[in-house]
Amino acid sequence: MAREEGYRLVHLDLKGAPPKLSYLQQIFPLLKKWNANGLLIEYEDMFPYEGNLKPLASPSAYSKDDVRAIGEMAKDNDLLVIPLVQTFGHLEFVLKHPEFFILREDPGHTRSLCPSKPDSLRLVVEMIDQVMSLHPHLRWFHIGADEVYHLGECDLCKARMLDEGLTKEMLFLSHVRSVAHQVMTKFPTTQLIMWDDMFRLSDAQVIKESGIGSLVEPMVWYYQPCDIPVIDIWKKYSQVFSNIWLGSAFKGATGIQQYATDITYHLGNHVMWLTVMMKEAGKFDHIRGIALTGWQRYDHFTVLCELLPAAIPSLGLCLQTIHTGSFTSKVHETVSQDLQCTGLLPLNPFQLPAAPECSFPGCDIYILGIQLVHLDAQFEWKILSHFRSEQGDLCKMNLPPESEKMSAVLSECERLLSAYEEIRQKFVKSLADVFFPHTVEEWINVHVIVKILKLKDFL
Repeated sequence: MAREEGYRLVHLDLKGAPPKLSYLQQIFPLLKKWNANGLLIEYEDMFPYEGNLKPLASPSAYSKDDVRAIGEMAKDNDLLVIPLVQTFGHLEFVLKHPEFFILREDPGHTRSLCPSKPDSLRLVVEMIDQVMSLHPHLRWFHIGADEVYHLGECDLCKARMLDEGLTKEMLFLSHVRSVAHQVMTKFPTTQLIMWDDMFRLSDAQVIKESGIGSLVEPMVWYYQPCDIPVIDIWKKYSQVFSNIWLGSAFKGATGIQQYATDITYHLGNHVMWLTVMMKEAGKFDHIRGIALTGWQRYDHFTVLCELLPAAIPSLGLCLQTIHTGSFTSKVHETVSQDLQCTGLLPLNPFQLPAAPECSFPGCDIYILGIQLVHLDAQFEWKILSHFRSEQGDLCKMNLPPESEKMSAVLSECERLLSAYEEIRQKFVKSLADVFFPHTVEEWINVHVIVKILKLKDFL
C-alpha cells in the first residue's frame, strides 16, 4: 500500500481577479485551520516579469516585494508554495502580445505555443527562471501543459513530424521533456509536476519510451462528482509514473459565468476522489496529495466566474472533507461555526430562500452573490419568461402600454431595476475591499450592469 503524504494544496488562480495582499493575509490562517498545507499559485499575468518578458505583466501585477510577502505569509501559516507556470497550452496571456505572435502554433489562436521554434523553449525557461528567482529552494514546481488543443498544425511542426517520424503525442512529449530537462538542470532539487490530460488517450508504452516518467509527476485533474470516464487510466499511469497527484475543484468548474458556488457539486467531486485514493493507492509508491483548484476564468479571455470570497464556504467544506475522509454533519457544523454563520452553511445557493448571516473575510461578497442569484431568478421568471411566452422576443411592441398586463410587467421592471441598482452599489464597495479596480469593474459589468441595461430597455 502506498504511503499517503497528504498534501492538501489550495489553488490560487490569479488571472483576472487577484486578491489584494491584505485579503490573502486574512484567509491564510483559515486555510491552515482547515488543514491545508500548501498553495498552488498560478500567477499568470500577475507576476512582475521584467526584461524581455515585461509585456507579460499586467499593469496591476504584484511587485517583487508582494510576491515575497505572499511567500512569507504562506510560511507563517505552514503553507508550502508551489508556483504554476504554463509552458505549452493556455498561454493566451503571453501569445496575445505582438512581441510573441510568431511563437503561436496557429497564427489565429493565442492558446498554444509552437514547440518547434527554439525561441519557444527559451521563452518558457525564462518565465520559469524569473518565477524561481522569487521562490528559492522550491521542492515542487508545476509546469502546466494541459489542454494543448492546437498541436502539430503549423508548417514547421508538420515538417518536423515528417522528418523525425513523430506523432502529435510524441511532439507533445518532446516539448515537455525539453522543458523538464532545462529546469532540472538549473534546479536539480526541484521536482516537476504537470497536468495529466494530454496523457489520457496515449499508449503507456509511448509515454514510457519518452522518458517523461522520470522527469515529472502527473496531477490527474477531474472536477465532476463521478469517476474519470477513461478505462484503466490508473493502471496505465502506474506503468509509467511512481508517484501521482490529484486535482479537484472547489469553484470555477460548473459554468463559465457562474458567480455563486454549488457546494453540493464540489463536495461530490471530493467524495469521489476519496474513493479513488482508497481504490488506486496501491498502484503507486505515493499519491502525493490533492490540489483543490479554484479557477477564476476558463481561459485568459473568458469572463470571470466565482470570485474567491464567494467560494470560501465551499473551500472550507471540501478541505475538511478531504482531511477527515468523508463529509459529515460534524464537518458541516465545524466549518459553519468557523465562518461564524448563524446556522449551517447552505450547500446549494440556488435553492436557498435567503442568504445566511456569516462573518468571515469577504463574506459580504458571498452573501450578495446569493442575493443576486435570487434577484436574477426573479428577473428570469417575472420579466424574461413573460416576454418570451407572450411575444416570442424581448420587446414590448405587441402589447399596448396601457394594458393591465403590460402595466404589471413594467411595474415589476421598475422594482427590479431599483433592486439591481442597490445591489450594484453594495457590490462595488465590498469588491473594492478585496480586489483591484479592474476586477471590480469587469465583474460588475458582466453580472449586474448588463441586467440593469436590459431592464432600462424594457421601460
